[in-house]
Amino acid sequence: MQKSILVTTGLTLFLLPAVTFAQEKPRGETRIYNTVKINSQTPRIDGVLDDACWSEGEWSGNYRQQMPEEGAKPSQQTKIKILYDGENMYVAFKCYDDANITDRQMARRDEFAGDIVGINFDSYHDHRTGFEFNLTAAGSKIDLILVNKKNEMGINWDVNWNPVWDGKTGKMDSGWVAEMRIPLSQLRYSNKSVQVWGMHSWRWINKNKEEDQWNLIPRDNAGALYYFGELHGLENLPNVRRVEFMPYTLAKVRTYEAEPGNPFADGTDPSITFGLDGKVGIGSNFTVDYTINPDFGQVEADPSELNLTAFETYYEEKRPFFIEGKNIMDFEFDDNQLLYSRRIGHAPVYRPEVPDGEYVKMPENTNILGALKLTGKTEKGLSLGILESLTSPEYARVSSPGNDYKIVAEPLTNYFSGRVQKDINNSNTLIGGMINYLYRDLNHEYLSFLSKSAVTGGLDFKHFIKDKTYFIDFKAMGSLIDGSTESITLLQQESSRYFQRPNAPHLKVDTTATRLQGTGGSLEIGKGSNGHWRYTAGLHWVSPGLELNDMGFQPNADMILGGATLGYEENKPHGIFRQYAINLSEVNFWNFGGQYLASEVGLEGSFTFENKWDFHANIEREGKQLDATLLRGGPGVYKYGSFSQDYYLMTDQAKKVTLSLGYESELKDDGISKRNEFQSDINWKVTNSFQVTPQFSYNKITDDYQYIYNPELEQQGRYLLGRLNRQIYGITLRMSYSITPDLTLQYYGSPYVTMGNYSNFKSLSNAENENPGKVFKTYSADQVSYTGRTYTLNDGVNPAVDFDNPDFNFREFRSNFVARWEYRRGSVIYLVWTHNRTSDEAVTNSQFDYNMKQLFRTSAQNVFLIKFNYWFSL
Repeated sequence: MQKSILVTTGLTLFLLPAVTFAQEKPRGETRIYNTVKINSQTPRIDGVLDDACWSEGEWSGNYRQQMPEEGAKPSQQTKIKILYDGENMYVAFKCYDDANITDRQMARRDEFAGDIVGINFDSYHDHRTGFEFNLTAAGSKIDLILVNKKNEMGINWDVNWNPVWDGKTGKMDSGWVAEMRIPLSQLRYSNKSVQVWGMHSWRWINKNKEEDQWNLIPRDNAGALYYFGELHGLENLPNVRRVEFMPYTLAKVRTYEAEPGNPFADGTDPSITFGLDGKVGIGSNFTVDYTINPDFGQVEADPSELNLTAFETYYEEKRPFFIEGKNIMDFEFDDNQLLYSRRIGHAPVYRPEVPDGEYVKMPENTNILGALKLTGKTEKGLSLGILESLTSPEYARVSSPGNDYKIVAEPLTNYFSGRVQKDINNSNTLIGGMINYLYRDLNHEYLSFLSKSAVTGGLDFKHFIKDKTYFIDFKAMGSLIDGSTESITLLQQESSRYFQRPNAPHLKVDTTATRLQGTGGSLEIGKGSNGHWRYTAGLHWVSPGLELNDMGFQPNADMILGGATLGYEENKPHGIFRQYAINLSEVNFWNFGGQYLASEVGLEGSFTFENKWDFHANIEREGKQLDATLLRGGPGVYKYGSFSQDYYLMTDQAKKVTLSLGYESELKDDGISKRNEFQSDINWKVTNSFQVTPQFSYNKITDDYQYIYNPELEQQGRYLLGRLNRQIYGITLRMSYSITPDLTLQYYGSPYVTMGNYSNFKSLSNAENENPGKVFKTYSADQVSYTGRTYTLNDGVNPAVDFDNPDFNFREFRSNFVARWEYRRGSVIYLVWTHNRTSDEAVTNSQFDYNMKQLFRTSAQNVFLIKFNYWFSL
């Protein structure tokens, strides 16, 4: 299999350029809009275009379909007008349609719903960052930052950016109108006297699933911003001062069941918090952001999950300070990130162990004493981002008889990050770099498990060829970690590297080392646009010593990945299809010792039908693999290959009721290990203001090789595993009611139940055997006895070992109710009620009704909070 995949990669690289050059098609001309400066009174933003200024300038139309039929005339006409003055951009739209069937679905901010119209400014005109402002037909705002690179979900925008601007919609006899006022202070631009911006405008007609665009962006593009139109006529724009600050107050009360004898758990924890976010403009193209004690709260609870793996869960950033300029600070490849800002202000890592009768109160998060960030771009295409943050030492409070005291749970820590990128050759070439530095003030011996300092950095280079049809993408990164022998030893032994593996001769734990260093990178070449065919071939690597997790995010190390993809896309309606895409991929994995780990081959297809239904399918074959993490630091062992598939079907989203169905399955070659998951979602638009979305999922898993921690067996070189039969029920109910676009109510409730039962216990027999069926020895029924809650393994050869029954029932209910009111521009009040319940048992009862009853018999934790912020601009 390995040989055939390598041959496929070579043929792909050798033959496809000839095919794709022949398939090229010409690009359309760039449209230009000429704006004018307002000579009369500025408009009142009320969704009625009766102000005198709207008679100035020109209306521009002639939008074209991007979907379903690229380049076709739209089903309805759209017109746009853009004006400006010394403080704002003003944008008006006329969206022609039957006023009685326009989809005016109301939603909270940043939620795509119903008919939409919007504009995007590439105000640096660097083809890399677009600032987008949209309005739904019901008047709800959607603002986002658009970039060229799509993530694994096919999304190339970030709606977490929330600028301060005004927008209203209204009705006209032949459709609807939208009116916007966008302060120049919310944009970034150069200080040239005469400027040209990139400009993109689009309209979404929901009933037709149709997107119309003012300057058509090909659907087979290499990056949307490369194909923007241009906005001319901007002269003598001011160097906007951009002095903004937004203080906030958060009052919170947490209630829970009191714990007798624990002075820190009397059943009620009130608190009040103050903080400040702000920004100061330096010229028109650089901004300094600052924050003091930023809010770490989340509006919607994270989904429940029982993580049985050895790897960390990734969470998105939500804090405004860290979101601002995020596009400039990004440096990532695969699942690795050089800067993962959630590290700053994380929960303290040290919890003191205390004897019975003593109690500990831990702080929820590390307090950020202050943080500064400078981001912007020069006229010559040099973008710069600098982040500096200092977090305070945090203390755990310990209560013991007659001796209450505090102990440091997180040291004083300094974080620094710098990012630079340069556009050259008319944005066909991009060169950049990043450097991060972390320093911890370690003054206590018990904190020596933490590294003292960490330096990480990287270089990136991307070059486009032949009208951005082909590309070369290269990234390289490195890390240098210093600390005590204890901290460096722990890093060598953690789950991302496991240097202690006995059958990995290229790795060795050095208990005397005070430094860990490593490298990583990727090289990809391919064809990303222009025509039906796509291909990519690449090589990625992460050395055993690379460590990014002090300031970044890195799930694994010691890996070399090589592979290729070949895809075909059809973006014009054909037969029963509106569009479809088919992609074939293959990937091979090795470690740095030259050991061949695994191969994967996948076939993926996405189809949109004429009735506006969507269908997605993915089939994947993974061969036998050498798993270096199954035994959590034990030897790498061979595992069975697998065949997996998943299918997803969604009905027309414009209908009052939308149904989504999904099915995933995986079957291992042992014929025992398997997974089947079913999920369904219903989105019911009860009214234009009220939506109900129930979701249900059921997952049944059999894993014949589930790791069970048992230090006694591991000391003997035997590792305990069992056959885990697991069921997972997930139910989620979301309800949303929009009283106005600025006043919304949301409810989220999600009970989660999982049950696991172990049997067929086995231990490591021969780690070197390449036949997965002979790696482990399964204990027979007469070698396993069970008394009370304890198993005893006795094979008559090795010493007998006892271990507790690992069966489990885990139940959790998370819910919250959020009222959000933007009572004035940029200023918001939140009222939140969060209700959580968690329970578990060291037994298995697979009855769903039993588990639900037990869940709601569990005492609850409630959090009631009110958050008030106020936006000032000078």
